[in-house]
Amino acid sequence: MAVSSRDEGSAGESEPALDELLAGQVAYYRARAGEYDAWWLRQGRFDRGAATNAEWFADVAAAEAALADWLAARRPRSAVELACGTGLFTRRVAPAVEMLDAIDASPEVIARNRARLASLGIGNVTFHEADVFAWRPSRRYDLVFMSFWLSHVPRSRFAAFFATLRDALAPGGAVYIIDSAHDATSTATDHVLPERGSEVATRKLDDGSMWQVVKVFWTPDGLDAALAAIGWRSAMTQTPRYFVLGSTEPATGEVGPSTM
Repeated sequence: MAVSSRDEGSAGESEPALDELLAGQVAYYRARAGEYDAWWLRQGRFDRGAATNAEWFADVAAAEAALADWLAARRPRSAVELACGTGLFTRRVAPAVEMLDAIDASPEVIARNRARLASLGIGNVTFHEADVFAWRPSRRYDLVFMSFWLSHVPRSRFAAFFATLRDALAPGGAVYIIDSAHDATSTATDHVLPERGSEVATRKLDDGSMWQVVKVFWTPDGLDAALAAIGWRSAMTQTPRYFVLGSTEPATGEVGPSTM
């Protein structure tokens, strides 16, 4: 949804307004597919200078190492990645599992993800084009993985979203989350980071177009509390500056039977 002259509003608006915002969020990521990786690689408008970029890449390495350690310890066989994007983390998860279903609403990012994996010789991933909010699991997985997606889930849909994730987990399964901490230098130099508590961020693409997306910045403690309130246990942590991460699972352990 391109930004108009109206007030940005809030993700707590009426359901039709929220549905419009979420549809615009999909359109934004489709339009951004070709320039998405510049954010991760600190290129163009995301280049914050050598010192700050070094801090970013140190946190990237820490997040990737934490995920690798968790995968090695838990050894999931089957996984689904929600909002898989261009494959920045698909390439990290896929080699650690036997099979991975990768879900995204954007065919443009799926194409880039598919090409990235092909260049690395990774062939155990099946892609599915689907709106993550409409997606319902057709099987159970040992791992549900998401990177930089949970922050795009409005608070009003948090509980329902995790109810779907509960349905997706096999016995003993877990969800692993990596997402953005609230730091002004994590985004483009011409973006203004929304205040904590806001649920709408305005984003700009290289062509100058302006868009709105849902953006909820969680702290480790805040996410732990929100998950505990809906019956999940977790122990989220944070890299020194940029990323919130960790695993979570239903506190009761009551999930569906495995179909592996």
